Amino acid sequence: MLGAEGTGLRQLTRKTCDALVSIPMRGAVESLNVSVASGICLYEAVRQRGSA
Repeated sequence: MLGAEGTGLRQLTRKTCDALVSIPMRGAVESLNVSVASGICLYEAVRQRGSA
């Protein structure tokens, strides 16, 4: 699940998730669109698991 900026996920949706993560933002970037945010999350998951 990917939530909207600001409001995030609805409370009931949050309760059904196994884990919640957020992307730390630095500098002048105020928000990311959902495709960029999902790409960052997938990249980090692959990085932490090690490349096959």
